[in-house]
Amino acid sequence: YCIAQPSAPQEKLQGLIDYACGVVDCSAIQPGGSCYYPNMIVSHADYALNQLYRYKGSCNLYIATITSINPSYGSCMYS
Repeated sequence: YCIAQPSAPQEKLQGLIDYACGVVDCSAIQPGGSCYYPNMIVSHADYALNQLYRYKGSCNLYIATITSINPSYGSCMYS
């Protein structure tokens, strides 16, 4: 899994979300989606980064990190 670094700047994470959601399906982090809550930039960035990682096969290690721990929670499932 590719998820945001806790110390990554919010504006960088928002830029990544905007980019990733133009490339991959981010419906899960849209209002009403299974990963919308918590409605926090870092949570949405985690999902967007992982979707992009699955699609492109690379993780932006400047603002993200690779983990083997599944970040899924509640009805929000990462694949």
